[in-house]
Formats: sequence, structure tokens, C-alpha cells
Amino acid sequence: MAQALTDDPQATRAENALAARILLMVAAVLAICAVIVAVFGLPALGILGLVGTAVIWAALLSIMAGN
Repeated sequence: MAQALTDDPQATRAENALAARILLMVAAVLAICAVIVAVFGLPALGILGLVGTAVIWAALLSIMAGN
């Protein structure tokens, strides 16, 4: 049996799998951002910042709407 990713004894395999998927997605997004900056240079940071702002804004609107 594999070790749990958290100290929570109530954590299930499904919760651990979800946590692993989220961490892998975050790592993939960071790697893609690093490649974009390496290819296009520092102006790409501005574009990534604008995209990130729009994503966070949409997430906050979704939370505010109760969805």
C-alpha cells in the first residue's frame, strides 16, 4: 500500500490521486510558461500576466456567483 500524500488519516486514494493530478497540472503550466518566456523573451511575461489576471478574475466571479 502506498503512503498517503497528506498526514490526514482520512485521506482516500481518490483524494490522493486528485492532489497528484492538481500538482502535475500546476507543474505542467509552470513548465509551459518557462518555455514561452525562453522562446519569446521577457515580453511574454506581460502576456502571461494578463492571461493570469483574466483567469483569476473569472475564478473570483465564479466564487462570488456561488458556483
